[in-house]
Amino acid sequence: MNLTIDLHLPKTISLNALYAGKHWTFRKKTKDEYKKIVEKELANYDHNTYRYMSIYIRYNSRLDVDNNVLVSKFVADTLVANKWILDDSTKYYKSLRIVFDETVEKNYCEVKVDLKELIDEN
Repeated sequence: MNLTIDLHLPKTISLNALYAGKHWTFRKKTKDEYKKIVEKELANYDHNTYRYMSIYIRYNSRLDVDNNVLVSKFVADTLVANKWILDDSTKYYKSLRIVFDETVEKNYCEVKVDLKELIDEN
């Protein structure tokens, strides 16, 4: 059994801004705050554990494509922490695609997470 999760998430801080002289506590706080947003969206789905995932992100903000990689990082880390997926290594995390899309609400991301091969039904 497979599952596709659709998440409507606000843009996050850019990769450049997160690491530009910021203290690790700022980075942790930023990640924790975004994790709560992702968890709220995930609550709309029945929780199970899957073997593989792919993430597709459409966004509409002024950030460069590569600066949106934190959306993927924060979503993947949240999925691992909440046991939706075993790990976010290349063994389990199979692909990532990020594209600018002006049809998406301004300063938001539409994230599609494809989860494959159910391994634990909770």
